[in-house]
Amino acid sequence: LTLDLYNNSIGDEGTAALANALHSNTTLEGLNLDLNRVGSRGFISMVTQLVCANATLCLLSFYNNPIFSFTSGQSDKDAHAALHSLISQKTGLRYIGLNHTGIGNAECEIISNALTSEECNLIFLDLSRNQINDEGVAVLCACLEINTTIKYLELSV
Repeated sequence: LTLDLYNNSIGDEGTAALANALHSNTTLEGLNLDLNRVGSRGFISMVTQLVCANATLCLLSFYNNPIFSFTSGQSDKDAHAALHSLISQKTGLRYIGLNHTGIGNAECEIISNALTSEECNLIFLDLSRNQINDEGVAVLCACLEINTTIKYLELSV
């Protein structure tokens, strides 16, 4: 079962409500939150309420949401912790789409650290259309020497 909420502008508040409502769901396998104006607060809610508690969710996509485009009132520290948890914890997730979400080199360091976790079982990670330069790519490539589960890492511009 996949819930496709593409382009519904649900924002942080709607994403938090959705995460709370789906917290104990055991049938959802895919969740598409592309183009929904989800910021860091909504991302944090989704990761803490749903993803880390739901073993059946295997696909999660946040394409074109300003998650890591920090503005006043948003905490990069909390968003970074949620990003690390999302990738490093042993969950059912196999595909994560974080393309066009404002990820930069600072987030690449966090992602790299999370990908080297023994608990990480992610297969596909889409980081395309972000603000990642050669330094961030180098950090990600270095972690792939350790990670044995990632089969596809998308970094296109």
